[in-house]
Amino acid sequence: MSRGGYCALGLLLCLHALHAMAQEPEVLHVTAEGAVGRPGLAVYPSRARLSDVAQAVDVDPEAYVLGAAWLQPDLQRDQLRLRAGLVYELGAIRRQAIAAGNDPLAENAAAFQAWVSARTITGRRPGVALDPGRLDVTPADNWPVHEGDTLFYPRRPSDVRVVGAVDKACRLPQVPMQDARRYLAACPASRAADPDLIYVVQPDGAVFEQNIALWNRAAPRPLAPGAWIYVPFRRRAIAGAADEGFNRDVAGFIATLLLSDEGWH
Repeated sequence: MSRGGYCALGLLLCLHALHAMAQEPEVLHVTAEGAVGRPGLAVYPSRARLSDVAQAVDVDPEAYVLGAAWLQPDLQRDQLRLRAGLVYELGAIRRQAIAAGNDPLAENAAAFQAWVSARTITGRRPGVALDPGRLDVTPADNWPVHEGDTLFYPRRPSDVRVVGAVDKACRLPQVPMQDARRYLAACPASRAADPDLIYVVQPDGAVFEQNIALWNRAAPRPLAPGAWIYVPFRRRAIAGAADEGFNRDVAGFIATLLLSDEGWH
């Protein structure tokens, strides 16, 4: 290659590098909410990670870090699509139940459809540890943050919530070491419920399927404060109106909700 060719190539590479630098933001804007000493929007370096934000916002010692949430705008579209799909399927379940003369299922589906419709799309990424001390010593948990993200640290709740195929949604006192299925004694499942299992959603967004019938009963699973129990609809009753993974999808959607009164009312 001639000297002129090398110069042209070098200039092209320099221009490409400058363009890449111009495209990459030098700073990020991340918000902190809830039980933190420095709430609100703050500026961080472009390569900031969760630990940088968690340390900077001065998380209150009384904050309930197990229920802390990382909210990402990029996740909202998929969650909006998921909620819309669930609302549609619940409507189909209701219509099919009416046609079959199954009034309990029709009423349950209508009530739960209204509940799901009213839930806020959060952009929460479930299953992420946000304990500042843990983030410092666990690099695998210390994800990069992105423009527009929010970290939310709730106060410690004292209850668990039961929704789905129940006579009425319930908010019950959390009992240390009590098995999840025992909460159903105070919040009875409806006739539309699957009698064999429930879904447990812990405050960090982890989802577990728990067998509860006499013939398949799983080991006890205690609930942390702020956990959810989703009582699923009977699979045979909703077949044809909802996808096979409907109940699992509902539990996954619940895992995106926040530990706040807004996520309940």
